[in-house]
Amino acid sequence: MANPMKGEVDIEACGEQLRLILSFNAIAELEEEAGRTLAEIMTSLKAGSVRTMRLILWAAMRDHRPETTLRQAGAVAEELGPELGPVLGRVISTCGFLADLSDLAGEAPAPGKPEGSDMG
Repeated sequence: MANPMKGEVDIEACGEQLRLILSFNAIAELEEEAGRTLAEIMTSLKAGSVRTMRLILWAAMRDHRPETTLRQAGAVAEELGPELGPVLGRVISTCGFLADLSDLAGEAPAPGKPEGSDMG
């Protein structure tokens, strides 16, 4: 079962139970693959970029399934259909690293993290 205190979100897609998390390493891989900063990625997500949605889902899948490819993430995204946005919103809002950027993705700050708070 997912641990929301760790930022984990469980979903079912493609006949499997998947655990999603945007850990520090997942975010670093996301930035590396995108060739953009996290703030730029969140701006692209807000603009509705399908490529960015797939990339965030891919990064969120990799902690528990490191072999996941972008095409596999795309298949999960396609199966989720209109639920993809809410799923990504949950993953982003539970990620402590993204709490201050979550408004760029149209989400509320993570629980226990007041808007505009910093890590210090």
